[in-house]
Amino acid sequence: MNRKKLLSLIYDKWPVKVLSLTAALIISVFYRMGSLETRFFTAPLLIESSETLIPANSFATSVRVSLRGEDDGIQPILEEDIEVYIDLGRYINEGTYKVPVQIRKKGSALGVEPLEISVLPIEILLDLEQKVTKNIPVFPVIRGTVEEDYELTYQAVIPASVVAEGPRSVIESQIEFNTETINLDRRYDNFSLMINIINENPLITIHGGGMVEFRGAINRRIREGQINNNTVWNNEIEFPFGEEQ
Repeated sequence: MNRKKLLSLIYDKWPVKVLSLTAALIISVFYRMGSLETRFFTAPLLIESSETLIPANSFATSVRVSLRGEDDGIQPILEEDIEVYIDLGRYINEGTYKVPVQIRKKGSALGVEPLEISVLPIEILLDLEQKVTKNIPVFPVIRGTVEEDYELTYQAVIPASVVAEGPRSVIESQIEFNTETINLDRRYDNFSLMINIINENPLITIHGGGMVEFRGAINRRIREGQINNNTVWNNEIEFPFGEEQ
């Protein structure tokens, strides 16, 4: 077959041939897509923050992840090998932004083909503000009554204030923290305990573990004729925790 006849065969009814080839490709793609499986799971939303700006509003801390591919390809993928995150590094000014949710594959998710990954939601609406720190005082919450003829003569929270970090407007409005409730019922002697600080705002981070020490001194009520200055403890006159606070 010479070159002229070969070209004639190729170009003879070429529109029909092109349409047939295209249809075959489409059918092949649809068949392959129809044979793919889908797997769903929930992943934590990671925040890659800038040094200066942080979220000032509540938002979803997890997203729905969809993996689509061949069953023997997507089932072995570990959930922790699909990282879902938002990157705040490109934002430099305070404001409200729609931040896209991004995906990072690693480990068992690498090299898997075909693999389609989608997330819901696809973007997060965030109010971004300057990250600031502030010393905020801590006050004890006390309830109950000590034993009869006794009284709480001394109390202290150590440290008296803690360093808190968060978005500018949130930290500025946080005037104080309270501790969890300290129960005095049936107490009749000096005591010291570690107590949690109540922080009801998830946008605020308290440095130092979120706990303080509470010290209390309980002594008999002083009656007429008894020594009436300082704390009486073990028949000696002394401050309840060593040096006076």
